[in-house]
Amino acid sequence: MATDIKSIVEGATRAVGTVVGTAAGVAAGAAQAIVGKASSGNTRPVDPMAEELYWREHFAGEPYFDGSQFAFDDYLPAWQTGWEGKTKYAGRSFTDVERDLEQDWNWNRGKSRLLWQQARAAVRAAFERTT
Repeated sequence: MATDIKSIVEGATRAVGTVVGTAAGVAAGAAQAIVGKASSGNTRPVDPMAEELYWREHFAGEPYFDGSQFAFDDYLPAWQTGWEGKTKYAGRSFTDVERDLEQDWNWNRGKSRLLWQQARAAVRAAFERTT
């Protein structure tokens, strides 16, 4: 019986490892595709860590930032949507991809309390900053 349980656990571990490995491979492929798109044309690859650092240092000076109701963490997904959108929609203007960015915002939003109309200016700021 102990051997049966051991076999079951080992089989389950292999299955989980395969699923995790496959998911990691898909994610790596998607990331490579984004980086590949960023490398083409005049758009430089976006460094997410550098972008977050920039916004951490400059967020309070943004005209749309409402510190009386929202925190940095409410805006971070909006900026992320913008800088990722610049790579994802390389060569296109904010106006051309605004609806796509709104859908991306809904996906990236997480626990942010901002609605699209409140996040829109932050998304645009990060999208236009990333050139």
